[in-house]
Amino acid sequence: MPQCRLAWSVVLVVLMGATSAWADEPPVDALVPPPRTGWRVQGLPLLNFNSDEGFGFGARLLLVDAGDGTYRPYRHSLIAQFFQTTRGVATHRLMMDAPRFFDSDWRLGLDLSFINERFSPYFGQGAAAGYEPDFARCDDREQLEDSGDVCAGNPSFRGLRYYSFEQRTLPSVVFNARRTLRGPLQVSVGYRFRLTRIRSRYSAKDLGQSRDSRLEEDARAGLLTGLEAGGGERTFRTAEVTAGLLWDSRDNEPAPVRGMFHELAVRGAVGATGSSFSYWGSTANLRFYHPLGHERLVAALRLMADVLGGDVPFYLLSGFGGVEWRDGWGGVGGLFTARGLLKNRLQGEVKTVGNGELRWRFLDVRPWEQRLELTLVAFFDAGQVWTDLRFRDKGLFRYAGGGGLRAAWDNAFIVRADYGVSPRDGTSAFYLDFNHMF
Repeated sequence: MPQCRLAWSVVLVVLMGATSAWADEPPVDALVPPPRTGWRVQGLPLLNFNSDEGFGFGARLLLVDAGDGTYRPYRHSLIAQFFQTTRGVATHRLMMDAPRFFDSDWRLGLDLSFINERFSPYFGQGAAAGYEPDFARCDDREQLEDSGDVCAGNPSFRGLRYYSFEQRTLPSVVFNARRTLRGPLQVSVGYRFRLTRIRSRYSAKDLGQSRDSRLEEDARAGLLTGLEAGGGERTFRTAEVTAGLLWDSRDNEPAPVRGMFHELAVRGAVGATGSSFSYWGSTANLRFYHPLGHERLVAALRLMADVLGGDVPFYLLSGFGGVEWRDGWGGVGGLFTARGLLKNRLQGEVKTVGNGELRWRFLDVRPWEQRLELTLVAFFDAGQVWTDLRFRDKGLFRYAGGGGLRAAWDNAFIVRADYGVSPRDGTSAFYLDFNHMF
């Protein structure tokens, strides 16, 4: 989830003075503040919005060790987070990151989380997964308090929660360790444990319908591993061992101007790892960053592919592997993969995603001896999925395009605003979040 080190008031004050800064821009060397050293404590607000999850709010407490000022991005960090949204998403976390763990060659990361999605979207599996807005649309929700199955004026209505199910993970434990082998080549190992409760049917209090949801229709057809027909509630336990090779030559991890980040990762779960399911997965993640004639104009490209096999629980079909793995990736669609497509729009055992961005840094300012950069972004996102490795899906790939704005503070912390449109699905979405998507 989002990383935040900037109060919104700082952004507003900086923008008010941007005009004069543009007219008389100081030399680049003068914009670079002296390196920070030692430990510092920060208490920071978390505020975001996206069309899939609504308004998000919360706070983070950060304890950051910059060492002697030569460590990038820092020596150690400890983070405690409380975060939830107006559409029923909660992510509360304790995180540790040590790029040079006790001055060794290992970078260690630990993430302990509680994650709840009261209305997690599900549109089916594979490229042919359909989406009909009228199936879950009712302009007058008050009438659903009497009957969740009927909406006056919409004969196609199947239920407000037709495309939703609830999943709650407590705990989610993610451990990653990586180290440099030679130059930009790194190796990583890790372990992930999750205890997830799935509820496929909503009560009348949550305006749920009595008929089957899209998820229950697939369960009744025998298409979902771990979920049987009849609705109800079930708890799943998964535990994966992971390993990977990475190539990281980026000049600045949060906001690269040049370089590459590539990863080839594998994961597996069996009874011996603590999992109730036996499955395997592999992920390829390729990223390229290159300035176009000037460091203010950067072309960025990400290509990802993820393959799963074995006894895969259905709720993992939207996820990707790798060292930056997180709950809530959203399959192909949403904040992290394809802006303008609905979150979890496409999912399956085989997923591919491509993202291209053109980033133009058009303004640098220095309020209170802090460097702030403003960047315009144009992007194009595309993806395709297949239900399984037989590649029998006949649906067309999905794509979306749009633009956005980035505000980067101290060349490390980034606020991003994106608006994307998907012509094929006829959907659009706005995202206000933190960090570049890749």
